[in-house]
Amino acid sequence: MIKESRIRLMKITGIVIFNLICLFSVIYVIATTVERKQAIGQEADVKVISEFQKPEKKEKPAQPKPAEVRQAEVKPAEVVPVVESAPETKPEEIQQEMQAPLPAAAPSVESAPEPSPSSVFLVDDFTGEEIKNKVGSRANVYTRAPSRIMISRHDDTINGVKKKVLMIKYDKKNTGGPNGMGGWCGYYTLIKDEKTGKYFDAASYKYVTFWVKGAKGDENFMVGVADEHWDKIGDSLKAEQIGVYLEKGKITTDWQKAKVPLDAFFLDHSTLSSVSINFEADCFPEGAGAGMVYIADIALEK
Repeated sequence: MIKESRIRLMKITGIVIFNLICLFSVIYVIATTVERKQAIGQEADVKVISEFQKPEKKEKPAQPKPAEVRQAEVKPAEVVPVVESAPETKPEEIQQEMQAPLPAAAPSVESAPEPSPSSVFLVDDFTGEEIKNKVGSRANVYTRAPSRIMISRHDDTINGVKKKVLMIKYDKKNTGGPNGMGGWCGYYTLIKDEKTGKYFDAASYKYVTFWVKGAKGDENFMVGVADEHWDKIGDSLKAEQIGVYLEKGKITTDWQKAKVPLDAFFLDHSTLSSVSINFEADCFPEGAGAGMVYIADIALEK
């Protein structure tokens, strides 16, 4: 009985093992098939990707753009000889242009302080520094208390031309001060060279000229000129009252050109030092007066 039981158990065990072997075989076959299909699908995907990449690589060398770029790169080389040949003529032209003006430039610099060869020598147009004129010398007020004076610059128009003009506000007193006559006040502009001390040779000029108008009209002053002698004593010779040299006979609110003859000043015209605007006691009733005048373009004319 025992032997038969063992034999049956062995048979059952063999059948189970056989079935398990068969089951594992089927599973192995199925798994292998699936892997192959996946592998085949992956290879197909790789091929598809390579097929999309290959045409791009083939098309790049076949495109005409690189050839066009090369031709464009070659063109500058063809222009180079033209550019190189152009500078060959420039040095001679530059040398001629540089050499031509030199003789004319030197005399102009050396003769700057000298009278202008033109018929008008501009002393001051009030466009530069406030305390310097066109000659490069001082231009300022002079005063002694209790008289007062002040200056400033303004924009104005004369005969349709815009200009910078000098405004002079004055208050000439007739009492008080050290001499009991109210002091004095005025404006001056030097025409001698302050750096070298050289006086201005105006022997070929005939007039001191400038433009003038008043804030209200009827303002008054005298023009003064100094030569070397009067410069050393700190004073000037005065001409007549300004109305004598104006078309309307007096200062008005309109611009008028004053022309004061240099012959009105009995002095050495070859050593001029300054031109001045003087608010003298003789210009006003009872020796006192206040007002505002405008001056433009002080000059010497032939």
